[in-house]
Amino acid sequence: MIKIVQDPNKLGFGIAVDQMNFIAEFPHRVKEIQQAFENHQAYTLVISQPVVIQWLKNMSTRFPQGVFVFEIVDARGVLAQRWELEIPASVTNEEIILADLLVIDIHPQPGFTFEDTLLAHFYAPILTSMTFPFTQLSSLLESVDPQKWKANLGIPLLARTLHSRLEEWKSKARSNEQRLLVEMFAADPNALMLQLMRFRVLRSYPSIGEAVLGEVFDVFRTLKMQLEDLKIEESKIPETILQVTYFLNNQQPQNSDDLVTLLDRTSGLLSVEFETIEKHLRDHSDWITPELIDQIEEKFSDPSRRLNRKIATLRGMIRPLKPKTPDLYWDVDTMLSWATESYLPYQSWCNRQEQFDSDLFAIGDRFSEWLMKNWNNIHANSKRMVFNILPNKAIDLKRDGVVNLVLVIDNLGWTFSEMLRDMFQERGYFLTGAEPYLAMLPSETEISKKCLLAGAVGYQAIDDKTYKGMIEKGWVPYFKDNAFRYISDIGSLSTIETIDAASYVVNYLAIDKALHKSADEIGMSHWDHIYHLLEKLVENTIFFIEKHGLQENIRIHVVSDHGSTRIPASVQNDLDLAFFKTNGFEARSHRYVTVSSERFSGLADNLRLDCFFLPANDFMNPENVLCARRSNRFLPTDKGFYVHGGLLPEEIIVPYLVFEPATIATQDLTVLLKKNEFRYRMETVELEIGNPNDSAVDQIQVSLLNGNVESEPIRIALLNGKKNMAIQIKARFKVTSILEEQSNLHIRIRYHAHGEQRTFDVLPKITMKKMVEEKSTSVFDD
Repeated sequence: MIKIVQDPNKLGFGIAVDQMNFIAEFPHRVKEIQQAFENHQAYTLVISQPVVIQWLKNMSTRFPQGVFVFEIVDARGVLAQRWELEIPASVTNEEIILADLLVIDIHPQPGFTFEDTLLAHFYAPILTSMTFPFTQLSSLLESVDPQKWKANLGIPLLARTLHSRLEEWKSKARSNEQRLLVEMFAADPNALMLQLMRFRVLRSYPSIGEAVLGEVFDVFRTLKMQLEDLKIEESKIPETILQVTYFLNNQQPQNSDDLVTLLDRTSGLLSVEFETIEKHLRDHSDWITPELIDQIEEKFSDPSRRLNRKIATLRGMIRPLKPKTPDLYWDVDTMLSWATESYLPYQSWCNRQEQFDSDLFAIGDRFSEWLMKNWNNIHANSKRMVFNILPNKAIDLKRDGVVNLVLVIDNLGWTFSEMLRDMFQERGYFLTGAEPYLAMLPSETEISKKCLLAGAVGYQAIDDKTYKGMIEKGWVPYFKDNAFRYISDIGSLSTIETIDAASYVVNYLAIDKALHKSADEIGMSHWDHIYHLLEKLVENTIFFIEKHGLQENIRIHVVSDHGSTRIPASVQNDLDLAFFKTNGFEARSHRYVTVSSERFSGLADNLRLDCFFLPANDFMNPENVLCARRSNRFLPTDKGFYVHGGLLPEEIIVPYLVFEPATIATQDLTVLLKKNEFRYRMETVELEIGNPNDSAVDQIQVSLLNGNVESEPIRIALLNGKKNMAIQIKARFKVTSILEEQSNLHIRIRYHAHGEQRTFDVLPKITMKKMVEEKSTSVFDD
């Protein structure tokens, strides 16, 4: 048999056969055909030239009937073979070729039709839905690529396929409102997105919504669309924001209840809404409560990441409870808990609000008394002194495969821990440890920092007093020769080209320098200035990590040598400054003086009421020291700058913080539907939400997205790791003809993990039953 395969479009046959590419080959091919016929051999030839086909058809008439078989290879046949799909009769060879369907590498998904395959590849997979995806409207709109779609609409087959799908969606719409929404999408997806952005904001302001959107507002409101994932781009809806601004500026809350009412009316999606609430609270700080800030944080949860600092500032305006006077007989852990959870939050609040409480100096002095009374035991046994930090963390610092970056931030008190936590969290590094430590006495850099870096129990015990020597030589007996590298400032960190040490210790002095300047000199509050300094420190730290590709094996340690305090000039000073100007005293700071041995031994004992005596040998210091108690000082002060050297908690307690990258990916929460049988009535949907992660997640929101289900989202504030929680959602199920809604419950879970918002959907199977009368049971809804 002689098989002649006609391939006019040069599509290829898919098997290894001879092809005649040039007309000049015709005589040679004729000889091959005659030879095959005489030898009773099968012969197949693929030919693309129409004239050659005609010649062979003429030639075939001279052979017995049935010797020649003519077949044609067309685009439809080849594509059907490749895709293993039925090609609609309306699709022509020319359309397939024009759309490059035989050139582009497309692999149809199981169950897809020919149209589905085109829509998924050339437009978006979501268009394969047989009905308009009302519950996934945000995803549908985000899938629109204007340039790509415009190009595809220039190809007849692709344009017709999209048009057919849109017409099919219109025909299956169950109401005029649904049909109008489909028509709006078909006409201009981008215009629809802008209208929905406006609507998402203005449904909280119905009178404005009706004026701005007209009849469309009622259409959208009737459809009850799920728009939580629709991103609001404020720059694209300026006229809407202006109208909301007018409305907000006309509201003048007279008390906290009025403000809560106004907060409830906002959409929680616009900057101007937050700024309005923020302004009222700044003007009326007495309205602020933890509950109100929680409400604000929840209301503005969508843009919360950019509002984190502002919300934290508002929360910081809440006056903490005044600390009680501590007990001199408390152990170290109890005293440190009191200081970090009670005293320091209150002291920090007073400081930031410029509301100095003179009682605090007396309360803090009780801590100072406790420290002096128990000094020998704390120093020897507590493991809570700054010189204990590096030895305590020796195992971590020796961990194979990990590079340690130790940031030594001079004068960083405990109260700045939260600020640093938030900054590192925003960059993907999360707090894995936070411990308070006690500075050396007096609380000043020369003594406390050198004991910290040397791991020495006292200044007199340090052999090499240079920072570089202490770090790179002093630890060799305990670590390897290349264990530590000392970096004198944060700027020098960027000059490192090769990682050749296990730990890099960076000295950072900018905070200390800023605190010793007045607010007038630096041009802003110390708190704001320190925020910017720490922000830059974190930025440089992340640059170093990314430059050397250490994202997966870095450990960031933050340590400090001491803290500081502010003492207004108006606060009583019990010290006679003239007395300390005589020989034998040298004021090293506002809070401590050194004393010659001769003078020290002759000091009157009643001076201990206003000073603490620190003998050089007892405290392993180079000189005898007097530290001022309470608010006393040896030099004049004002509230414009910070001082240290005393024994108040804010001068003594410093943080040790550890930050690590989230190397283990966050797993989505588990969702278990406790019952899956429902009737078309008010029902209780029982769910069990579980957290498979080791760390807690928060701000959990559980929503039901079925179009035929009316319900309110359920919120869970916090769910600890490896824990689950049962919740109940009251939901009204309405009769629906949509099969998907009859057989699946569409559940959306939104939550925060590691400072990021996450969203996922689950669609457990359900069975819907019609209302039937049951014995002794009312058939009516409750």
